[in-house]
Amino acid sequence: MNFAVRYPEKIDKLIVVDIVPKAYPVHHERILEGLKAMPLDLLSSRNEADSFLEQYVPDAGERQFLLKNLVRKTGSGFEWKINVKAIEAHIEEIGTGMQYPGSFAKPTLFILGAHSKYFEPGDEKEIRKIFTKAQLITLDTGHWVQVEKPVEFVRTVLGFLNQ
Repeated sequence: MNFAVRYPEKIDKLIVVDIVPKAYPVHHERILEGLKAMPLDLLSSRNEADSFLEQYVPDAGERQFLLKNLVRKTGSGFEWKINVKAIEAHIEEIGTGMQYPGSFAKPTLFILGAHSKYFEPGDEKEIRKIFTKAQLITLDTGHWVQVEKPVEFVRTVLGFLNQ
């Protein structure tokens, strides 16, 4: 969202998934704790990784989403495709709100989860103030929209892109 406002000439359309242009408090500490604690070199299967991570992330769909970032190393064990140390070091920055004043006047799609806590009544006013051509579509999901309803998500995205 910040990039779109700062460099609108580089974007034709924008899709934002279950987040709005406001600051959020850090709340992924338990996930990071689990990712850091994972005994990567001792794992022999993805099922072991899933079982381990369950104590930190009880939701199976959320765990599967996170475990998409786990890859087998040559030889034995696993490693993260994501830079967990960098995420941990910069987690405070991830939740910052809009950093650049202005607006984005090109087609923008906000896909929201009906049961997510990232969108609250009244947020649409701020969305439409900054993203003047915003469409808001709500799917019957929590925050992990693309994981919970992948077919509806893809259909929604393609419909917007093909407009």
